[in-house]
Amino acid sequence: MRYAYRLLHPRPALVVVAGHEKVNAMALAWHMPVEENKVAIAVDRENYTYELIERFKEFTLNVLSIDDAELIWKVGTTSGREMDKIEEFGIELERGIKIKTPHMKNCLGYLECKVFEEVKLEEHSVFFAEIVYAKAKKLFKEVWLENARVAMHVGKRFFTTNSNYIKI
Repeated sequence: MRYAYRLLHPRPALVVVAGHEKVNAMALAWHMPVEENKVAIAVDRENYTYELIERFKEFTLNVLSIDDAELIWKVGTTSGREMDKIEEFGIELERGIKIKTPHMKNCLGYLECKVFEEVKLEEHSVFFAEIVYAKAKKLFKEVWLENARVAMHVGKRFFTTNSNYIKI
């Protein structure tokens, strides 16, 4: 748990949220660690994901490989109100360990988060959440290892990955 917040470096992540009858996923680059065991995410209040987080007060942040760039793009450019993204894109989920919301089965790492505060801005809300559980594959040892190939969104349809580390 001490380095759980470092799972979010670099970005983006997929947020998974669960309602009573539906699970939704959303690509999210606006997240940040705020303390070792706390994160913040910013979500547009017009998004379906916002409604679910605001109502159920929990979510998972899932870190994906560059191999999943197309999935990140598809999830980030469609609405959960209009389709079941989990079924449509074949996203495999596993049950949460400490929360009811599931996480992605084949992700590099994930954080289970419980919301403790919401700050409303003009269009977005910032949710502050406690990390209650975190897990990563063997490609994480206090930081992502160089060969982890964590997906990073550059902008538009462009993605990159961590490919060359320089230690200073």
